[in-house]
Amino acid sequence: MKPMDWSTLRVWGDIARLNAAAFGDKPAFVSAGTSVSFAEVNARINRLDNALAGLGLAHGDRVAVLSRNRPELFEVYGVAKGGLVAVPLNWRLTARELLHPLKDSRPHAIVAEPNFTPIIDALRPELASVRHFIVLGEARDGWSAYESALAEASADEPRFEANPEDALCLTYSSGTTGIPKGAIITHRGALNNCRAMIGDMLKLTPDDIALAVMPLFHVGGMWYHLFPSYASGGTTIMLSEFDPRAVLAAIEERGVTQVHLVPTMIGALLDEPGVRDRDLGRLRTLYYAASSIPLALLNRAMEVFRHCGFIQSFGSTEAGSVTALLPEDHVAAVSDRANAGRLLSCGRAFGGAQVEIRDASGASVEQGSIGEIAVRSDRIMAGYWQNPDATAQTLVDGWLYTGDLGYLDSAGYLYIVDRKHDLIVTGGENVYPREVEDILYQDANLAEVAVFAIPDPKWVERVAAAVVLKPGRATTADDIRRRAAQGLASYKCPKTVLFVDSLPKNATGKVLKKELRRQYADLLKSEAGN
Repeated sequence: MKPMDWSTLRVWGDIARLNAAAFGDKPAFVSAGTSVSFAEVNARINRLDNALAGLGLAHGDRVAVLSRNRPELFEVYGVAKGGLVAVPLNWRLTARELLHPLKDSRPHAIVAEPNFTPIIDALRPELASVRHFIVLGEARDGWSAYESALAEASADEPRFEANPEDALCLTYSSGTTGIPKGAIITHRGALNNCRAMIGDMLKLTPDDIALAVMPLFHVGGMWYHLFPSYASGGTTIMLSEFDPRAVLAAIEERGVTQVHLVPTMIGALLDEPGVRDRDLGRLRTLYYAASSIPLALLNRAMEVFRHCGFIQSFGSTEAGSVTALLPEDHVAAVSDRANAGRLLSCGRAFGGAQVEIRDASGASVEQGSIGEIAVRSDRIMAGYWQNPDATAQTLVDGWLYTGDLGYLDSAGYLYIVDRKHDLIVTGGENVYPREVEDILYQDANLAEVAVFAIPDPKWVERVAAAVVLKPGRATTADDIRRRAAQGLASYKCPKTVLFVDSLPKNATGKVLKKELRRQYADLLKSEAGN
């Protein structure tokens, strides 16, 4: 088949229609032992669009979906084909946490897996906008059956068609620094992101077999992985949740060629007994993103998955994909000591994206200086849903201010230092948690580390570290502080070391430092008062 002519595509639905014609009965998705072909995916999306239109939903209306990874979740994203807007929900949230994105987006319909219907039922009195509740299973009290709705609807192309600048979906940010906001992803932005990922980063072909284990309500799972895989005509194996044994088995038995993981997932795979004995040679690309990776972990992964090309990337819900540290960059860094530091970067801007480092006034800083990362590309969000103030603060003159701090080297490689909101200012000195974490991760006793600020009566803020020990290992707070002092100025060393069983994380593996600050600031205040 000839490569996709992206210049002819206007809206996301064009891909579903063209792939149905090009690949027909070829499996698009394999999940829980069932397979859905490209032709079936397109027909089912059409049926869902037409069923919702028959229920009275019109152009621009929102459809929320609460589901683990399965083909139907992709189909709900597909309602954008008929001009509707998908609102994927984080299934790991509590009812209280789900209420904000639901009330903010005001969906007209909700699609949910059976085990999540009680959560939605508990919220019904506050969901005045929702007129239709649809379950991915048998009908139940107050819920109609998804498959019944599709069976009764036409498989013809939807009567209404979206426009390139229409919202395809509202994707709510992780909320690590505040209340989640709905980023508006347009058809044009989604297509541009997909084109860049396929051609300029992942180099996907119809022969690829992808493994989708990242949660698909998140941009990392959907926009950076599943959509490009689907658009390229490859087959995607879906796992409902991450399990290291199941992931390794799928790679080995299904002949998976590319997978997207976060560093904590990579660590779990490497710790799985017998990982070195598995036949993982068909894995062509391991794409890692969403949080920083300890250098020791990356080196170990590159040794175990030695036949695989590694790709690191920087992006966000709002910015789309921005930079890429490509396989050849990883190879050069390992083979040439002069380039070894590049493994700590997230690569260079690709696919036409532009990156600048700005100071507080919005001016560009000198090469090597730290500032806020600003991005301009054809794949950034259109704005925040019904939040003009937040949009105006984030989008300025075509540039998106990411809230991340970093710097560029002489070759244009981007280095992330920290979230702007995670910066610690102690005694007037700036401390970047990432720098401290990199030192602490050199301790072989520590499995996970998170450095954050807590209030201090003298220095305003002090450096705190929450650490998770590896099984069977032991160390002390004094030992950790002594190790830090060997590589850091005294003001950067953790004054407080907290031993914890686990770190709070969001669905993509990002540590919730806001939650750590809240938990331990309250704890330390309580201790101080006793």
